[in-house]
Amino acid sequence: MTKRKLKPKVRKFLIAAALFAGILFLLFIFKTLTPKGKTVDQVSVSVLTKDESRALRRYNNNYHLKVARKKGLQKPLLSKDEYKANAKEFASRYQLDKITDNKYYEIPHLTNSLPYLQEPAVEFLDLLGEKFCDRLEELGMTKYRFSVTSVLRTLEDQKSLRKKNVNATPNKSSHYYGRTFDISQTRFFERGNSKPVYTYRLRNLLVRELIKMQDEGRCYVLLEGQTKCIHVTVR
Repeated sequence: MTKRKLKPKVRKFLIAAALFAGILFLLFIFKTLTPKGKTVDQVSVSVLTKDESRALRRYNNNYHLKVARKKGLQKPLLSKDEYKANAKEFASRYQLDKITDNKYYEIPHLTNSLPYLQEPAVEFLDLLGEKFCDRLEELGMTKYRFSVTSVLRTLEDQKSLRKKNVNATPNKSSHYYGRTFDISQTRFFERGNSKPVYTYRLRNLLVRELIKMQDEGRCYVLLEGQTKCIHVTVR
């Protein structure tokens, strides 16, 4: 039995299709291998000025607590029991939104808080992520995510945290009310890489965006020295 020969037009079409597919594959490989931008080690970032440092300590914990009490949950939660019993019902009852890892930030395993915030605080956090990434793009840098290390605390959480952190006051924490979160000062992740990068350069870029947002009346920011975190309360 003889094999049927392809018609010239069909043969040309198949060859053209194969060439087109090959070109697309090569473009994909080229795009994958092409550097996405400068890494943090390749960019010079100035240290914080005295005015910037003052702006990051202008509003102490009393300011954070006052606005959190006024706009956040009516009262602190006693423990994680409600959350453990039914997370979905817990979020609905207190009108809280869960925050999860995304392209802007990562949520590590939280031991003394829950990954929940009120909607305005979630929107603020996402907006901060956008502004931070825009700034990195302006500098020709690859994208990095920041790390949110503490969110909504219960009274039980605060009591446990108090044993390890002297800054964790026993009865007066803005973290009780769903408007406050902490960001690590130095822990960042290059997108697509699970290994953390520790640097103050990215911290300086991030807090400069926060200072702008604070000046716009959107939040209070406190740069905590002992715990190495950026304490933010959404107004």
